[in-house]
Amino acid sequence: MLIPAAVPPPRATGKARPVYRPSPATASRPVDSAALPGGASFAASGAGTWHVVPGASGTTAGTGRRLLTYTVEVEDGIRPTAGDASFAAAVDTILADPRSWTGLGDVSLRRLDDPSEEPDFRVSLTSPGTSRRPDLCGFAIPYDTSCNLPKRKRVVINLARWIRGAHSYDSDLPGYRRYAVNHEVGHALGHGHVGCPAAGAPAPVMMQQTFGLSNAYLAQLNRSDPGGASPVRPDGKICRPHEWVASTP
Repeated sequence: MLIPAAVPPPRATGKARPVYRPSPATASRPVDSAALPGGASFAASGAGTWHVVPGASGTTAGTGRRLLTYTVEVEDGIRPTAGDASFAAAVDTILADPRSWTGLGDVSLRRLDDPSEEPDFRVSLTSPGTSRRPDLCGFAIPYDTSCNLPKRKRVVINLARWIRGAHSYDSDLPGYRRYAVNHEVGHALGHGHVGCPAAGAPAPVMMQQTFGLSNAYLAQLNRSDPGGASPVRPDGKICRPHEWVASTP
């Protein structure tokens, strides 16, 4: 059975929301690639509701005939370090990049910010405590991650990962954030998980890079959640991190 190596949330005192604090390095044992890296503090839980971030430009990214709309939302009570607008700007920039899904010519995306409008999907920055709920991302594979909820039209971006990233990306937090948005929006567009295609190749954006870059390791993790993850063959192939939809870095 897999044992989570992520830092457990501290006990809350009074009415203050619990916060994950940076943890010291543990050089005495090897790093589990799926574990949450050490780093900055963040809110462990939020209110379980989200608000739409204003500031949509009204422009359409991409030229594909399939036009989809999205909102950028932040869970109430988590107060991102750089603010809601910074998260929204990052999402917009990633999705508008020609190396993302809009660059393939199949789909175009336009952001909405009117709460009364119903988007095709919602990109939602969400605390790890809320993300772990069984009706959201769950915790069958016991590591913090993001997910897509097609019936709710909600793309959940886990705050823990947004702040700390993943071991597979080392210190490249911007690169990891680009990967996380592209991967989860890829699910919203109908794409499933894939494995590493060849040893040393750039990882496909739909590979579970948050957990690792090794097919054997991902196959082992996915046994913990057979109904929620696409199978990956434990063939020994290990890829390089890659955050874009285009296969060539």
